[in-house]
Amino acid sequence: MKIFYAVQATGNGHISRAMELIPYLERYGEVDIFLSGANNSLQLDGSVKYRSKGLSLFYTNSGGLNYWEIARQIAPSASGERSAIFRWKSMIW
Repeated sequence: MKIFYAVQATGNGHISRAMELIPYLERYGEVDIFLSGANNSLQLDGSVKYRSKGLSLFYTNSGGLNYWEIARQIAPSASGERSAIFRWKSMIW
């Protein structure tokens, strides 16, 4: 059986849980792992077949959201998306 397992990679909690769960899933079939997010420091043991940068949250040293870093991580693929991001950025400041 093929198993598609998607893991949110914002932070390390989801990845550490996935590292415990993947060996059990592999007992029941071939596991394809999809990793979404870009703000983590742990490496997932296992072969990640699919990866998406996703939208990750970043925080300041005081614990608040770091809106600039969140916006900077978004990689727009078209100029229309770029202008939408700058409109979003101006609304939060």
